[in-house]
Amino acid sequence: MEIRQLRTFRTVADKLSFTRAAEHLHMAQSSVSAQIRALEEDLDVKLFDRIGHRVLLTDAGEKLFAFARRIDDMTREIRSEISTTGDARGNLTIRMPETLAAVYTPAVVDRFHRELPGVKLDFINCNDRRLREELNSGRIDLAFLMTDAVHFKDVNVELLGSENLILVSGPTHPLARRTEVGIGDLDRQTVLLPRTD
Repeated sequence: MEIRQLRTFRTVADKLSFTRAAEHLHMAQSSVSAQIRALEEDLDVKLFDRIGHRVLLTDAGEKLFAFARRIDDMTREIRSEISTTGDARGNLTIRMPETLAAVYTPAVVDRFHRELPGVKLDFINCNDRRLREELNSGRIDLAFLMTDAVHFKDVNVELLGSENLILVSGPTHPLARRTEVGIGDLDRQTVLLPRTD
């Protein structure tokens, strides 16, 4: 169970509408539904009943709603008491490919820990096809990918930069003398890549 899931639950319970909750939270409706589903699975209860177009709280939902309000109030109180970024605490779970992690994370992590020493970064290899589901459910917080072919409508995607790739071949390979190689030139070629990239 995560605070973000409880906040999403409280918003749905306040609005009694997944659509209005999604608009209020600036999230896709599928993301809201995924977080509620993850919360229900975690607690092993049904939190909402859908009757036609109406959404109603179950008995378990009513009980959780009372707790969610208290937790939300406590969260706001904590934030107002601890105002400096240096006092931030918690975990960030990040998925990224091995090659990207090896090149970029050492310097970034060092700077991050100097600025936010109380936040623990958990890196997980990005080889899971359930990336979209994990982001929506709150199991992971961020993902860094080496591709421009991400078309998730319900996940915020931002291009951070571009990288040139270098082809390394033997001196007698037909592509060895080329100054530029396109992706089409690699058709029917054996290419070695890290397994998870």
